[in-house]
Amino acid sequence: MKPIKTILFVVILATSSVYANEKKAPTLKSVMAGLSDAMSDLGKGIFYEDFKLIEKAAGNVVEHPKPKGQLPKIVWALKFRMMDFKKLDGVVHDSAKDIVELAKKKDMQGILKKHAIVVNGCIACHDKFRDEISNLFTKK
Repeated sequence: MKPIKTILFVVILATSSVYANEKKAPTLKSVMAGLSDAMSDLGKGIFYEDFKLIEKAAGNVVEHPKPKGQLPKIVWALKFRMMDFKKLDGVVHDSAKDIVELAKKKDMQGILKKHAIVVNGCIACHDKFRDEISNLFTKK
């Protein structure tokens, strides 16, 4: 019986440490996938006028994890352009935060205005930085 308990303990420990590592150090790719899901949910919430979904999705944009393990490489690669990156991130973050509050008030016109800012901020950031940053983490 002891070998089974030991094996079970090792499996549980290994599994929990894998998930703990994912939570500690998400990759840029996983962060972007999560943001993509949040933006899809935000669009769906707007389409259906589901203010709870809008609030939740915008909150997921605001509270997205950071790819902490990869940030130093991104900062090093962008150098002085990191300020532009942070500015675009700030626009998206602040506008998504505004959407959370607008959803609580059921202010669809305000949500639509801020949604356009979020989408344009995402597109601008991708246009300026996506290829360069993606290439940092692509195995060659």
